[in-house]
Amino acid sequence: MDVPENEHDQKSWLAERAEEVLASVPVEKGDVVIDFGCGAGTYALQAAKMVGRSGTVHAMDCDLDRMEPVSKATRKNLDAIHGDGSTDIPLEDGSCDVGLLYDVLQKLDDRRAAMQEMHRVIRPNGVLSVYPMHLNPREIRAEVLSAGFRYRGDFAGLVMHFVRK
Repeated sequence: MDVPENEHDQKSWLAERAEEVLASVPVEKGDVVIDFGCGAGTYALQAAKMVGRSGTVHAMDCDLDRMEPVSKATRKNLDAIHGDGSTDIPLEDGSCDVGLLYDVLQKLDDRRAAMQEMHRVIRPNGVLSVYPMHLNPREIRAEVLSAGFRYRGDFAGLVMHFVRK
């Protein structure tokens, strides 16, 4: 796989391969997914297609303007959540099969709190997928491990997958 070297190109390269990235997690029919910091919904919209009618994607962001494509989507299995800028996720404990933290950790004041919230909402043996753009991947990997996940592998050396213990 020819992966671009600079971060901007990597972000575009991954976005063009959203389905392939999510398949590597994997996101499957019937799954419940939380996309924390979904932005315009590149991954949330694709995940909603992949989980089908029996699944749900919770797409959460604090920037209403950025998440307009998600808010306007007509998919019944896509839940747009306007966050308040904190790391609190308004979902039940263990209610999600998959969590996505893509290109958002660098914007958070408390990354640890976000990882703990993801640990809370992801069911045991569920998957957390992280794209740590602008951050040291080794440092992020250590932080995710300390939040109660184990490392499972990656996609193209850019997106790391973890399993909730």
